[in-house]
Amino acid sequence: MKEVKQIKRKGRVKRIIFRITVVFFLLLIAGFVFLYYNLNRILTNALTKSFNSNIISDVYELKFDKLSVNFFAGNVSVYNVELNQLENSLSSYPYINSSLRLRTHKMILKNVQLSTLIKSNILKLDKIEIIEPEVEFNIQDKLPVFFPVKDTAGQSKKTNKRYIESFVLKEFDMVDASFHSDNQAKDREFNIRKLNFSIRDLLIDQEPGKDVISYKNVHISVGEFTGKIQKRALKYLTLKDLNINIDSLNVEQTPDTSIYHFADFSTGLKDLNIQTADSLFNITIQSFDLSYKDRSIKMNEIVYKPNVSQAKLQAAHKFQHTDFSGSAGSLNMAGVNFDSLIYKGKIFIDEIMLDKVSASIYKDMTKPVDTKKIPQYPGQSVNAIKSPLLIKQVKATNVTLVNKERKPDGNIATANLDRATLEVKNITTFSSNAELAIKANAYIENKARLNLSLGFNYRDPQFSFDGRIEKFNLPDLNKLISAYTPASINTGTVDEITFSGTAYRTNASGTMKFLYHDLDVDIDLEGKAKWKSSLLAFGANTIIPAANPPSADKPQRIVKFSAERDMNKAFINLIIKSALNGLKETLIMSKENKKEYREKKKELKKEKKEKKKQNKKGG
Repeated sequence: MKEVKQIKRKGRVKRIIFRITVVFFLLLIAGFVFLYYNLNRILTNALTKSFNSNIISDVYELKFDKLSVNFFAGNVSVYNVELNQLENSLSSYPYINSSLRLRTHKMILKNVQLSTLIKSNILKLDKIEIIEPEVEFNIQDKLPVFFPVKDTAGQSKKTNKRYIESFVLKEFDMVDASFHSDNQAKDREFNIRKLNFSIRDLLIDQEPGKDVISYKNVHISVGEFTGKIQKRALKYLTLKDLNINIDSLNVEQTPDTSIYHFADFSTGLKDLNIQTADSLFNITIQSFDLSYKDRSIKMNEIVYKPNVSQAKLQAAHKFQHTDFSGSAGSLNMAGVNFDSLIYKGKIFIDEIMLDKVSASIYKDMTKPVDTKKIPQYPGQSVNAIKSPLLIKQVKATNVTLVNKERKPDGNIATANLDRATLEVKNITTFSSNAELAIKANAYIENKARLNLSLGFNYRDPQFSFDGRIEKFNLPDLNKLISAYTPASINTGTVDEITFSGTAYRTNASGTMKFLYHDLDVDIDLEGKAKWKSSLLAFGANTIIPAANPPSADKPQRIVKFSAERDMNKAFINLIIKSALNGLKETLIMSKENKKEYREKKKELKKEKKEKKKQNKKGG
């Protein structure tokens, strides 16, 4: 019986303990629930008071629906947050000239010092994360000011509210943001989608006479960007997948100066599309990458092309005007001195490399020439650049150039340069004894190989030129020859063309060696009887030697030439005129060249006689 009673007694005790435990946990849970909701209310009031105690609240209001707290992590989630500019500011700040508006469904404040927030209404935390915000900027001045700032000279108006004099934040993340900026001061409007923005170790500090902002790391990525720009050379701009990374950025801002320092910087983007302000041209770049550490800029698939016909482009110009379009498979810059560019505005680049370049030039020769326009030589054009500049070398490979001209008779003449390479050295605005050197290697109409070297003087408007065309069949260039002259070549082989000279401001002179054989010319004068054209061709073939040298026992015709510069055309025109005049002098020599040629023939005869005498003596 005793054992039964003891068992019953133990059962009652267990039930009592269980009931007490259940009641305790229920009370504990109820306490936590009460504390949670009460703490949420307290934190809501504390967060509102913290914002209202800051001077920013004189101009902006902060609203949110609710917040929730993670006690163990110290995180606070705030929902349906809005930051709006007040219609009527609580105090007057005339220097505030712009405004912003922020809306987000959720904002997370991590590792918040809850006790400090509750007791002192001061928000101290490690990280802010804003999820899918919408931000709008309205900018009314070239130097926008959004918030009240403390005058470090001590002239700020007296207030019980706090200025942001110092602020430290370990992490800031903005995820999938949408931005809209209306910059009325500069007539610009931008829209950004899928913006992700992260900062590590942010420090804002106001010191006497300057503001200091520093970051350990900044990363920005943009899914899509569209921009509209008025009153500038560019009108519309779009791009995708923009990425910007900045390491250890430090900014010092004074009333009239901004000083930037950073350890590394890189950026990249895709599908850049730009429309010019007049909507006539379109610029696209498939990819762009910049690296401060590697001192490099890389671009792929660059295209510059018109949106309208050549006729419409030319219609905008009263005088002869050259229109250009082109593309490049790649453009790489190496050895870029970003420090000199950022801090001193100087452009220093070791090398620029282009590949798979295709260029097209068009000019309407039926229009009058602008007699007031006198193009400068490249040496003087580079000297006229205002920014200090030094580009050591530019290389272009796999170049194709198409030159089209509408001739005075209305027909189109086309000239092609294929498989070209171009090398330019010493592009500089600094005083230099060295010349601007250009070397080109190309195939004319994909048949005749041309080598050309140019040296432009920076001090005086003059340049030297050296050219060489290797052996080719003249009939291969009939398409080009007939486009500019009434002649064509039946037969003929060029063995060598070499020419050199010096061009001055108004003229050029030099020497040419044009060696050829089996030359037979045909002339077709449009609108003339066939027999007249045939007679002219016969006369030309009679006057023009069929070969140079005419025979093995005669000397080569090496002639001097001169050319007057067309002052309203660029240097290329003077080089072409010089080469053509050299060819003409070879075929039909002037008195001076004939005189020299006769002297060479006499010298050659003397040499042959002396050789015969020596051979007889030796025999």
